[in-house]
Amino acid sequence: MENKDDESVKKEEEEKEKTGQKNKLVAKDLVTLKHVEVKKQEISPETRDLAQTLKESYIEHDQFERLTNDEITILETFMGKRLFLERIAIIVNQSRIPLGIPGFKKAEFEKILDDLISKGYIEFDVVGDKNVYFLTERGKYRVQ
Repeated sequence: MENKDDESVKKEEEEKEKTGQKNKLVAKDLVTLKHVEVKKQEISPETRDLAQTLKESYIEHDQFERLTNDEITILETFMGKRLFLERIAIIVNQSRIPLGIPGFKKAEFEKILDDLISKGYIEFDVVGDKNVYFLTERGKYRVQ
């Protein structure tokens, strides 16, 4: 029986050599797949309690603070810096104008900044005759 198989293999090889084709193995001939059982991972009670505690503290911390997209955009421009109103306007409007959204006017910026100050996210110092705005700890926490 093996002789017949050997003979048929030799004939196939000779035929391939005659036609100029070489015996090339492809990846699917070299790999055998096995079935793997997948089990759903269970959440431990400690992890569930921690997640719930974090969720509650976040809700408690920010439950009355619903910031608008404009307020969030302005908060994100600070990146740990102290900025003049003009610089904030440049940074924010650079991201709005290419999208076809009209830029803010000075009065709009001042109103939004006043709202953020009243909510405790930013503060300002007077330098010369201009206000310099910066994030509070609460603002830094919110941006992160």
